[in-house]
Amino acid sequence: MPGVRICIVGGGSAYMTSMFASLANYARKGGLAGSHVVLNDVNEANVKLMCDWGQAAARREKLPLTFSYEMNQDKALAGADFVLSCFRTGGLKARYLDETIPEKYGELGIETVGVGGVFMALRCIPEVVALAEAIQRNCPNAWLINYTNPANMVCDATVRAGHTKTLGLCDGVWGVKWLAAKLLKIPTARAHEVEAYVSGVNHHTWCLQLYHRGRDLYPILDGLIDDADLSGPAGYEPIDGNPQLNVVEADACRLFRYYGILPGSVYYARYYYNLRKLQDIHLAPGFEHRSTWLENLGAEKRQGIRDQIAGGAASISAHDEEDAAHGDQAIGAIHSIANDVRNLETVNVVNNGAAPNLPDDAIVEVGATMTGHGPVPYAAGALPFSVQGMVRCAYEFGKLTVDAAMSGDRKLVLQAAMAHPAHRDLDVIEKVIADLFEAHRQWLPQFFK
Repeated sequence: MPGVRICIVGGGSAYMTSMFASLANYARKGGLAGSHVVLNDVNEANVKLMCDWGQAAARREKLPLTFSYEMNQDKALAGADFVLSCFRTGGLKARYLDETIPEKYGELGIETVGVGGVFMALRCIPEVVALAEAIQRNCPNAWLINYTNPANMVCDATVRAGHTKTLGLCDGVWGVKWLAAKLLKIPTARAHEVEAYVSGVNHHTWCLQLYHRGRDLYPILDGLIDDADLSGPAGYEPIDGNPQLNVVEADACRLFRYYGILPGSVYYARYYYNLRKLQDIHLAPGFEHRSTWLENLGAEKRQGIRDQIAGGAASISAHDEEDAAHGDQAIGAIHSIANDVRNLETVNVVNNGAAPNLPDDAIVEVGATMTGHGPVPYAAGALPFSVQGMVRCAYEFGKLTVDAAMSGDRKLVLQAAMAHPAHRDLDVIEKVIADLFEAHRQWLPQFFK
């Protein structure tokens, strides 16, 4: 088939290592050969660097891909077949404030969790709405692949803004796939062999069905867990090649003993069942926040890219196994729709009955068959009664946050934060919200009219 035109909004992001690696892979195999990638970003230095790297590597490695960048978003979007959003309003500095301001009051603030997630969404959603409107003007038939967090809230806002050809992606499901691979004692690099059918809301799903090469793993999971070391000796970062369970995975196995199913997003489920442990970790002196870790990683990636270009040795590759998973999911979704591949992917889409425990208009995270007409959600079944309340709570948290972002109603901001189990103290959360509003004032015009 002829190549497609892909516009990446946030194309200066350090995540382009993963996106370009997957683009190169699918181009070599033919599915995306001849495609043109146009990068759009607010940071011209970063987006130019990524474009130069892509162009140099494509020439050197004879890849059937072309790259360009365009600072004007309307021009970048013109004629696109696919739009991939991969941006963070306010950058990592804003995320650092989301993480650290709540901690002054003994609360947690994470990119998609609790009050930190609320303020991430309050900043991003106006830009996502503007992007959806720009797509309607410039390429109304394009698929919008949202890789911007918080995934379910961003998708909800996009759909409300009128662009229904939209789906959201999150690599959270890879957590349960990596866990299954470790329990099976196969390399995590083979985690793609595991099929996980999840249901729920982004960052609070449950894995209703789990298979390895067609074999149902749940009937044998008790035995696999019996053979595993649940002391959690492995660190969470990095994933690559570590056969041991980390403490997060060990706790997920403990949950299986009680609930009979695994969390679908192993990493983020912790905020519903291990809050005190996480508070102790995050509030400890010397704790490295994820924003700081990502900033250091991004600087490392960009320096490596500069060195490659300067040495005439530009070569596209993912930074590590976890990095590769991001690109394989995002670019994989584009490849699947463009080529009617009909593979399984975990997506954030309008429910329409796929998750029977949630409203039909909710944005749910479920497995879907990826076709030339887009994702066809797979109804994996109803959630057990024991977890329905937690998932409903996650849905209400997301919906209230989007309502707040789109209305500029400060009352809804508090309601959204209090809908999350990380916050139950009115006296404290009022102060946290007031500080976050002041810190992010420049990004929240809808609340400062």
